[in-house]
Formats: sequence, structure tokens, C-alpha cells
Amino acid sequence: MFNLIISIIAIALVVVLAGASLYYGGDAFNKGSEEAKASTYINQAQQLQASATLFKASNGGLPSDASATKNVQSLIDGKYLAGQPKVATGTGAWGLDSTNGVILVEQDVTDSAKTGMTLNICDTINDNGAGVVFCSATKADVASTIDTVANAPLDMDDTTAATAAKAVKKITVFMKL
Repeated sequence: MFNLIISIIAIALVVVLAGASLYYGGDAFNKGSEEAKASTYINQAQQLQASATLFKASNGGLPSDASATKNVQSLIDGKYLAGQPKVATGTGAWGLDSTNGVILVEQDVTDSAKTGMTLNICDTINDNGAGVVFCSATKADVASTIDTVANAPLDMDDTTAATAAKAVKKITVFMKL
């Protein structure tokens, strides 16, 4: 009988500890996921930038197709890139806009890092992108999107900017070449 009581108490303690770790550690688990996804975007942009630089050095210029996605395919066909990087969240594909000299991917904004790009992932990209990889609200064209980062980057740490950012529905992650 004593062993049964001790077993029930042990199971109850495990349940309480598991519940407490989820309650108090939940934000830490989500934040880690967002930081990992932001790092994935930064690494993919840097890999594409390196591939584009090799292509440019070998061919005297960047791929010049009107389609940014086809320009990335040119890097793959030329063996400068193993394959199209899979975006960390949501749908979409990386592209190379040779007119504006940027590598970019557009993403819809969602509320959960599990299902898509969040504003916190975007903010982490801006914080950790070393001043070369950026995340911004998508504008009418690529040039306008790039100018937005120079004048008013998305910053979730600033209360005023964070309030304005809540209206953003589509963002662009990009890196200048």
C-alpha cells in the first residue's frame, strides 16, 4: 500500500512540474523558434548573395531575367547554388532582382511562428542581420520597400513603431548585392 501511495505522489509531482514548465517556459520556447527562423532567413540570404557574387564574377553580370525567381534558377543551372532555399515560414520563394540589386522573398504576416512569418521574426532579422539582411513592410515596388528600411525600419522594440506595424499584412526579407 505504501508503494502505491508513493507512486501516486510521484506521478502528481511530475504532472505539476510539467504544467509549470509549460506555463513559465512557454514564451522561451516560442522565442527560440522565432530566433531560429530569423537565422534561417539570414543564412539563406547570405548563401544566395555569395552565389550571385560568384555568378557575377564568372559571367560579367547578374542574371537579367525579368522574373526574380528565374534569376535564382539561373544560379542553380550554373551550379552556383545547389537548389532553391526553402523559406523558413509560410510560402514563397527567394528571388534575385537584378534591376534593384537585391535578393528577396515576400511573406504574408501571420500571428504564429508555427504557421508563417510573424512581426517578431521580422524584427529579429533586423536586429541580427548585421546591417546587410533586412525585413520591411512590402511596398508597391522593390525600390520603395528598400527605401522604407533606410528611413523607418520595422522595430518591434519601439512601442510607437510596434503599434504601426500591427497593420502590416505582407513583409519582404531582402539583402542588397
